[in-house]
Amino acid sequence: MKSDLLKYKHYIAILLALVFINFIVEPLWANIEALQEKVYSYEVKVDKINNLMEIKGDIEKQEGLLSIRNLQLQPYLFPASTEAEFKLIAQGKVETVLADSHCNVERIGWKSRSNIHGQLIRWTLEARYRGNPRCALNASRKFESLQPIIKISDYSYAGKEVSGNKNNQMVIALTLVMWQNAKEGVL
Repeated sequence: MKSDLLKYKHYIAILLALVFINFIVEPLWANIEALQEKVYSYEVKVDKINNLMEIKGDIEKQEGLLSIRNLQLQPYLFPASTEAEFKLIAQGKVETVLADSHCNVERIGWKSRSNIHGQLIRWTLEARYRGNPRCALNASRKFESLQPIIKISDYSYAGKEVSGNKNNQMVIALTLVMWQNAKEGVL
C-alpha cells in the first residue's frame, strides 16, 4: 500500500491542490473582487460628496437668491391654500373690476388649471361681458394693474358697428391667466 501511495503521490498532490484552489482560493478571489467593487463604489460616493462639499457655498447662495425671488414674487400670486378659496378670491376680483368699470357680466367660467412647479398653479378663466368702449378700456387697464397679477392672454371685441359713438355696445371676451401659491404657510 505504501508503494501505491508513493506511486500515486503526484496525483494526490494535484488533487489536494485542486481542492485547495476550489474551496479556498476561488471563494477568497470572489470575495476580493466583491470588496474591490464596494471600495470603488465608495470612492465614487466620496468623490460626489467632496464635489458637493466644494460647491456647498454656491448651492447655499443660489438657495438664498431663490428665497429672495420667492419673497419678491409673493405679491403677484394669489395666496389661497385651497382651490375653492382661490376661485372665490380670484373670481371676486374679476367681478369687482368689471363692476367698477360699469360692464354687464354675462359669463365667467374657469377654463383650465396646470401645475407649473411645486405649489405654483396656473389658472385660466374666461370672462364674457357687455359694455361700451369706455367699459372695455377701463376693465383692460384695471386687469393689467391689479395685484396679484391677472394677465390678459387672449381677447375678443365684437360690436354691431364701428363708429365714434361712445355708447356703442360691445361684447367682450377675455381669457385671463392668474397664478396661485397653494402652499399652506404663505410667506
